[in-house]
Amino acid sequence: MQTIGERIKYARKKNNLTITALSKLTGLSVGNLSDLENNKSMPSSNALIKLKNALNVSIDWLLTGEMFGEVKEQEEAYIIEKDLKEMNEREKLLLKAFKKLSEEKKRDIEGYIKVCLHTSDLEKYFKEEK
Repeated sequence: MQTIGERIKYARKKNNLTITALSKLTGLSVGNLSDLENNKSMPSSNALIKLKNALNVSIDWLLTGEMFGEVKEQEEAYIIEKDLKEMNEREKLLLKAFKKLSEEKKRDIEGYIKVCLHTSDLEKYFKEEK
């Protein structure tokens, strides 16, 4: 999610809220919320506070997309769960086998993957891929 609007919409849907329901919770008009979600306007500091409270997210996350504390843990758990559901059987078997390896063997495999992907930072590589 690259924009504030995308994050607002994502958090609204994750909380099973319609724009109308979010409007009632925040006091922001449906039109204003629609403009925010479609990146036609930027939220005021007052709107950010209302959205933070209604959506149970941090202002930092709304503004930057970076997650802190509990919000980060919940988002990471969601991503991991989604990734696991999308894995095919071969990928699941490889992951199970990888978990049984010693730390030294895991580092070796990580090095091999880095070489294959032509990258030195796996976390950065996967963030850029999304």
